[in-house]
Amino acid sequence: MHLKSILFTLAASATLVAAGSDYYCLMAQDGTGMIQDPYCCDSFSDTPGDSIAKVGKNCQSMDGLEWTDQCPQGGTVKCCYTIGPQFICTAEAEENTDDD
Repeated sequence: MHLKSILFTLAASATLVAAGSDYYCLMAQDGTGMIQDPYCCDSFSDTPGDSIAKVGKNCQSMDGLEWTDQCPQGGTVKCCYTIGPQFICTAEAEENTDDD
């Protein structure tokens, strides 16, 4: 029974990530399972000991904005979560094609 509760919670969390946005972000791909939001960042640096996650610099939220293929400073919209002042980015944002 406990496993069903965990699976339901994870499914509900994944659904919330895409709700109300033109962007869809997967859960963090660095093993943390953090919920990510779409950001445009000016640059990125490596994280210690992890080849997937990057630290975003000067990131601006794209949540609630219309879909764009490219950020104002170049590059694509990334999916990031925050730890204090740091933006940890682990995936490319995808266009949310859900009509809800």
